[in-house]
Amino acid sequence: MNDIAFIGVGTMATPMARRFLDRGWRVCLTDPVPDRTAPFESHRFATVYDDVESLPKATSFVVLSLPSASVLDTVVQALAATPAVDRPVVINTSTVGLSAARRAAEIVSAAGYRFVDAPVSGGAAGAEHGRLTVIASGDPESVDRCAEVFAVIGEQVFTVGTEPGQAQAMKVANNVLSLGALAATAEATVITRKAGIPLDVALDVLNASSGRNSATAVKFPRHILSGRCDFGFPTAGALKDVSLYTELAHELGAVAPLGDAVQDCWQHAVAAGYGEDDCTHIVTVYERAAQLSPEAQG
Repeated sequence: MNDIAFIGVGTMATPMARRFLDRGWRVCLTDPVPDRTAPFESHRFATVYDDVESLPKATSFVVLSLPSASVLDTVVQALAATPAVDRPVVINTSTVGLSAARRAAEIVSAAGYRFVDAPVSGGAAGAEHGRLTVIASGDPESVDRCAEVFAVIGEQVFTVGTEPGQAQAMKVANNVLSLGALAATAEATVITRKAGIPLDVALDVLNASSGRNSATAVKFPRHILSGRCDFGFPTAGALKDVSLYTELAHELGAVAPLGDAVQDCWQHAVAAGYGEDDCTHIVTVYERAAQLSPEAQG
């Protein structure tokens, strides 16, 4: 029986872990928040552990799904405290930035693990249905070894390089475009609504025109027009991701004025009190600034 461990069982890892259980894998899980692992305790192929140190050292794959670079640092230090058995692969699906991924790779490699940088895109819905885009980098043998894991969670897999951290660079570049499009669409459609154009009409026009993007095509129709604001990614997470992009640009000596502007948008949303709310509430930020009521959508 194939086996896999998950460290961090949040919005993304929970549906991913369920997919492995549904396919007969033996799954080990640990998370500092007991409520996140509790739903797995009754499953015959799942075992919940109290902490990273207690996880079995012979597990073939260890998936990291963590909220920040600092948490990643803590987790890999705990993993490396006891040498691994049979060189399991640590698969980092977290978005933590290039430098953090490289540090993690060095630490776990010294303890006998392989390391593959593999952040994912597609949100909770993509994780639930196995339709994530997996962006991988690492030594080719280790990446190839992960094929059976990626087949469970991903619809498309791209290997972008042989070094840990390269996948992080690709992921944060993707995220600044995605989150920039969301902020830009929020701003643009507040302006058109102020001009008396219903939101659904504006989206129809944008989606048939050159302004079409992931926000006009997916996020607005599914999560904003409905009034639910339930994309499944917090505003604070959006700010973290675009900040990782601008940090990378500065680290590489590149100019990123657009990235800086996108970061300012999300910093403003967090400062306005929406940090723990869904990222689609960026629309609410613009509505309030324009003194436009949510009811004015249609």
